[in-house]
Parts: sequence; structure tokens; C-alpha cells
Amino acid sequence: MVNVSLHQFGINSFMNYSALYTRLIESRQRLNRQYSTYCGYERHHILPKSLGGSNKKENLVVLTPREHCLAHMILAKMYEGEQKAKMCFALISLAKLRNKNRQFITSREYDRLRRAHYAALQDPDYKAWRSAITKAQWTPERRAAVSAKTKEQWINGPKRESFSSDAYRKKKSEQMKERWQNPAYIKEQSDRTTEQWKDPSRRLNRAKKA
Repeated sequence: MVNVSLHQFGINSFMNYSALYTRLIESRQRLNRQYSTYCGYERHHILPKSLGGSNKKENLVVLTPREHCLAHMILAKMYEGEQKAKMCFALISLAKLRNKNRQFITSREYDRLRRAHYAALQDPDYKAWRSAITKAQWTPERRAAVSAKTKEQWINGPKRESFSSDAYRKKKSEQMKERWQNPAYIKEQSDRTTEQWKDPSRRLNRAKKA
């Protein structure tokens, strides 16, 4: 049975999604399904890993692809703030997987999900969480490997040939001309430059170079 408390993570109290989620999980646990590679089932973390859940057996339940998607749809409705952003991101990632047996998400549901995710992204705690993950992923070794690969592509690879072609230069020239004919783009660039030059250190560095 579900042996983790879901009420300590900011549950949305408008509707009892927690009870709905618990009923889904407990009913599937009673089926005692066995997971194996290519069995047609999927393993689901009862308490999501991004909320502190583990890979231990008691925190895993075997679901069909449709049930798995349904579980994440409920989770995305259960939470608020940082936790909601994490659950929306998990559902979006799940929905992108190509599996014909997974629950289909309508365009209206997907639109609502994306809007909720965008709103939740403004939460400072969620931003800090995502930033920490990204920083941890970009280790010095990974940075060096990506840098070496990029340099190789620019020296001998297809990027050098593609970006140095006359067709590419013409395309970029036309794009820039079109942009600078747009008043909104001109204002955006002007405002950005004005904001940058408000920084005293920028003015000082420019004076030193002069």
C-alpha cells in the first residue's frame, strides 16, 4: 500500500486529487504485477524522485502506459508552486515519448499543462532547483569534451562549410535587414543597450580600452 505522506508538499485542496491518486496506486498494487523488459508495463515512482522519492521497491508500482500517464496527470493537478512545475515538466516529458498505448492528451489539456508549467517556472525555488541540476550536469570534463567537439566541427566539419557558404551569408543578411525594419525589434535593442550602459563597470572598462 502507499506508505508515503503526500500532504506535506503543498497539495491543491480545491479537489481531493490526493485521494484519487492514492486509490489509483493502491488498486494497482493489489494486482501484484511483475515488471520485466518488454513486458508492456512501466514502473512509476509513487512519490516522484524530484520530490524526494527513492528507487526502493516500496516506492515503485507497475502500471500500464495509460495508467502511468493518468497518474502523472493527477500529480500535475495535486501540487502548487515549485512542486507543480516539476510535475508539469514530468508529464510533458512523458507525453513526448512515442508509445501508442499511452493515454492520449488532447490539445486543450496540453495547452492547459503548458500554461501551468510556464506560470510555475516563475517560482524562485524551482528556478534554483533547475539551475543546480544544470550546473551539476556541466562538469569540467563535459565542458572540455563539448568544447573539443565544437572546435573540431568548425575546423574540419560540416559547420565550417555550411556557415561559410554564400547561400548562408545571403540568408543571414536578409534576416538582419528584415529585423531592423521592425520597430519593435529596434526598440528592444535600444532598451537593452540603454540598460547595459547603466552599469558603471561597463562604462569604466570602455573608458580604459579607449
